[in-house]
Amino acid sequence: MGVGKFIASKYFHCERLHSHFGRYLNNGPYTLKKIGSMWGFRQPYKWRHLEVSNFLKDDNLKFNFTVVVLVSSIDSSKLNTIQVPESDMGAHFGLLLENEEFTDVTFSVGGERFHAHKLVLAARSTVFGTEFINKMEKDDRGDIALLHFIYRDTLIEDEGLFMPCTPFLPSLSESFPVKLLEPAEMYELPRLELMCESVLCKDISIDSVAYILFWLIVIMLLNRISICLNFSAQNLRVVMQSDGFEYLKQNCPLLQ
Repeated sequence: MGVGKFIASKYFHCERLHSHFGRYLNNGPYTLKKIGSMWGFRQPYKWRHLEVSNFLKDDNLKFNFTVVVLVSSIDSSKLNTIQVPESDMGAHFGLLLENEEFTDVTFSVGGERFHAHKLVLAARSTVFGTEFINKMEKDDRGDIALLHFIYRDTLIEDEGLFMPCTPFLPSLSESFPVKLLEPAEMYELPRLELMCESVLCKDISIDSVAYILFWLIVIMLLNRISICLNFSAQNLRVVMQSDGFEYLKQNCPLLQ
């Protein structure tokens, strides 16, 4: 029994006209019942009309009918127990960076040299691709944290880099998110920008908001200052009394 196959039976008893029932083969055998399992007409043709009709010949009555098996789609998602693990492509690219295999470009960071791959850098940033086409010989702006993101699509795991921002300007300017924001914008890496902004603004406070706003202006990320402005507007009175706001007034007079 199935699609494209036929059933042969010596005896076949039909209870109703236009009868149908909904069952799947994998549900096992099914017994037709007179009530509740079919629909149709209880008396499709009156017997007295049948006796005087031309349908009866030699006390025999022939039926011609068509049985249609409705095939419905089955949701197989519940039957699928195969768990597909998350992509580990970033880990493989990270190992490629760590093992320094097949490298063809070198970054110099604080006197230390890091070897990378032009194809990977160009695939992640069109700006890198343009610079390679123009035969860039070296890039002193390279940073190991930037390379880590490009290869692994994550921020470098260093708890010291994710310490809450101090309200003091020198410490903020040396902080991890501020350092990465500029190259993230330069190399057109919007995901890295959002990651840095998230870290930078996670612990935004009355004391630090003005300093963060100042550095966003310094590195010309004016389209990223909305969080600082919104926070300042909601806490305007106390922000105006902070040392950071006084510093902002002295160094950014256009904001007054």
